[in-house]
Amino acid sequence: MSLEIAMPLLSSRRALLAATLAAPGIASAQPAGFPNKPLRVVVPFAPGGITDILARAAAEGLAAKLGQPVVVENRAGAGGNVGSEAVAKSAPDGYTMLAVGPAVMGIAKPLYGRLTYDPDADFACLGMLGGQANVMLVSPRALPEPTLPALVAAARAKPGEVAFASSGSGSLTHLTAELFAKDAGLQMLHVPYRGSPPAMADLVSGQVAMLCDALTTALPLHQGGQVRIVGIAAGTRAAELPEVPTLVEAGYPNLDVPNWFGLFVPVATPAPIAQRLSAALAEVTEADSYRALMRARSATPVAIGAGGIDGFLARERTRWAEAVRSSGATAG
Repeated sequence: MSLEIAMPLLSSRRALLAATLAAPGIASAQPAGFPNKPLRVVVPFAPGGITDILARAAAEGLAAKLGQPVVVENRAGAGGNVGSEAVAKSAPDGYTMLAVGPAVMGIAKPLYGRLTYDPDADFACLGMLGGQANVMLVSPRALPEPTLPALVAAARAKPGEVAFASSGSGSLTHLTAELFAKDAGLQMLHVPYRGSPPAMADLVSGQVAMLCDALTTALPLHQGGQVRIVGIAAGTRAAELPEVPTLVEAGYPNLDVPNWFGLFVPVATPAPIAQRLSAALAEVTEADSYRALMRARSATPVAIGAGGIDGFLARERTRWAEAVRSSGATAG
């Protein structure tokens, strides 16, 4: 299903949810009998990552609000598609939710080409769990000096020879670097790895010159001098590194690309149930304890911007579909 077809479908359901939320007295209404058994949140990635951490914190808060256990289930595989497909095909009754971000909701469809579910049309978003800045790192061992100008100068001097690492072809780390190369007018060599740890190891050793990765992953190595963070791939500077400019400030306008994490249900979930979950999630994520956890993990609230969640998701899909096309990345 095309973006043009999918978005009105989602918009109509979300418009109904918005109207339900806005109606007098509805915010406190409880769908009859819901929930009356445990709920689950599927995280389509391995345990321990930021998506998993925020999903577990949200699940704990939701359990307290809803009066039923909320269990987190990790179903990793195929870049997030295994768990996401399972939720898309689950009963649309509010008992199964999906915690995921641009890897599925922006990148999967153009990257994989053919999927057995439609990330654009099969889900409705209950709200955001948070976001986390990606950063650009360079290797002191691979460059004459570990700075952004030195990286650009080296890549311009040797087109197609200066290498950047990623956690895999079509990953957020890959496509963020491709956006940078496009903005800077550079030809760079992409070296994909099976995940972030081996990519980071080769950056530290100087086998590659650059890597875009999560702030929490990069910060300890930056502080230890093994790598240097030279730019924040987000709209604002990181509180942990106020002296490091954003890549937008450095002259690369398309590099406001933080990772984000939302909570989704199958699109056919009845509006009163989805509204109940959405309202509970908003209370959880606005609580001081949840915000403190976010700060401890270098996460921040997500700025939705014009058009609300529909507009945000539409912009993300457009951005990442173009990044996939321009990079030539394919999978599956």
